[in-house]
Amino acid sequence: MSLVTEGVAIPNGYQPILELYREIAKAQDADALLAALAMVFVGIDTMAWLSLPIGSHSVKCPDFCSWVDTYLKTDASQPYHYVGIDVYAARCALLHSYGSLSNLHKKPDPPKTFGYLDNGPHRADGSPLVLISIAVLIRDFGGALNAFLQTALHNADLRARIDSRIEALVATMPVAAH
Repeated sequence: MSLVTEGVAIPNGYQPILELYREIAKAQDADALLAALAMVFVGIDTMAWLSLPIGSHSVKCPDFCSWVDTYLKTDASQPYHYVGIDVYAARCALLHSYGSLSNLHKKPDPPKTFGYLDNGPHRADGSPLVLISIAVLIRDFGGALNAFLQTALHNADLRARIDSRIEALVATMPVAAH
């Protein structure tokens, strides 16, 4: 997926965002699906951090959930549509314990528990378990990046937030081997 929205190319200074998405695609192409999944969660954390109000320094659960609820959408045919707290709990489970259950799942009225499929549609039957298609999630994250960056191109406040932090993201530079 090319990260271009309505014919408007992403500003050159936003290359680290494009590189993050390319890393996810490389992991997916190498069939390293759990690595790609982990990078999607890292990507959501990163986008939530970029969108924090100026003066805020760390992403909290509400920031992550707000980014998901605002930008991470799937097509209408999918039986599960992302909910910020569900995605946050899945992120915590995978990144903190390489599992599917987080501390949030032990609380009253827990979020959905995610299991993962390599491809196909998400699967949900109304139970607490949702099977998330990693391929669909990666596609939807690309769409979320497009929506986020399109919003930034038209919202001076969001653009200022991103611009104040973008240089702190990882940047890679090619080095010739000798």
